[in-house]
Amino acid sequence: MVPHSGLCLHCEPPLTTAGFFAGRQSVLAGLGALFVLMAIAGLVSGGAVLLTWDEPIQRAVEASRTSVFDGIFRRISFLGSTVFVLSFGCVLAAVAWRRCRAVGVAVLLAMLSRPLLEFTLKAIVGRDRPDLERMVDGTGPSFPSGHVMAAVALWGLLPLVVSLYTSNRRVWWGTAMWSAALIVAIGASRTYLGVHWFSDVIGGLIVGAFFLLGTEWVLTRQHRRDPCVRGCACVDADDPDCS
Repeated sequence: MVPHSGLCLHCEPPLTTAGFFAGRQSVLAGLGALFVLMAIAGLVSGGAVLLTWDEPIQRAVEASRTSVFDGIFRRISFLGSTVFVLSFGCVLAAVAWRRCRAVGVAVLLAMLSRPLLEFTLKAIVGRDRPDLERMVDGTGPSFPSGHVMAAVALWGLLPLVVSLYTSNRRVWWGTAMWSAALIVAIGASRTYLGVHWFSDVIGGLIVGAFFLLGTEWVLTRQHRRDPCVRGCACVDADDPDCS
């Protein structure tokens, strides 16, 4: 990314998706192969192979429901809904645009491209949703979980936007850990509410990892075309390039 004077979390974040998988190509390949195998299993005989563990997990989760958790997971699930993700995603894009247009473009592309990717994958696999004891309505095919993909596309980019406004690494790490926990919680909420199998959530997380890699690639290319000279939060307040 574009170098900048002072400590620049935006240009050199402590951790990126590409950085995590650097030197771990076998892990990345394994995740891709696992997703393909799960998708094929979802295609064959109504996902009978996946149901050997999905159904026991689903019944165990539904048997553990409480009124307190019902309310909590309903609210958590909303944070991965299409309406919320698109709305808050536009806010994040606008906030990012003030500091770095490349980040604003990347966030917008993530918000707009994710539904197309989701619908395409779901249409190809065409797996039925759980129909045991649903707590909320669920429409369309089940695999992979769209809520999880949407959560990754939104909350997975939050640390990037935050890094435009701070040079504090603790703030960055706190945001990153909170975002990761929220993504996992949104995935758990979909199984808890009975609208997604456990393997749907895993599939959504795997696609989300590749989605973040693609977004990072787009961001890198955008930075080359439109460097954010005034985009990074700087330590030196006297630096005229800092805003």
